[in-house]
Amino acid sequence: MNFVIHAFRIEDAPLMDSARAIRDVVFCGEQGVPPELEWDGEDKHCEHFLAEADGKAIATARVRPYGPSIYKIERVAVLKDHRGTGAGKAIMKVILSRLRGKGTVVLNAQAQVEKFYLDMKFVTEGEPFEEAGISHVHMVWRP
Repeated sequence: MNFVIHAFRIEDAPLMDSARAIRDVVFCGEQGVPPELEWDGEDKHCEHFLAEADGKAIATARVRPYGPSIYKIERVAVLKDHRGTGAGKAIMKVILSRLRGKGTVVLNAQAQVEKFYLDMKFVTEGEPFEEAGISHVHMVWRP
């Protein structure tokens, strides 16, 4: 695939609908996460991000305030046909640029994509654990 990926902070309802649709496909559809876990009521407390290619939404993520000067990146999802294209990296670069210098940045990565986050300068802390029936690791950003 040869296209330009544009990642940005979501500012309006139609773009938020696109983010929700991606999460529904990836987490609920592909991974079998129960809707009551995916739609946890926290979206209203988060900043949301989207990546597009050729005007089509292909990836999303959210950032939730997690404590004093602690921010948690969550719900990072890339549509299956766009994995490996740089969409995940693009959205993470926008988020990390926005959070740089604001405090500690954490996330719980699915174990299968731990290397992706290691390459983005996250460090694994603690032992693997299960969340929504999927193996995860806790990671902290150490730029």
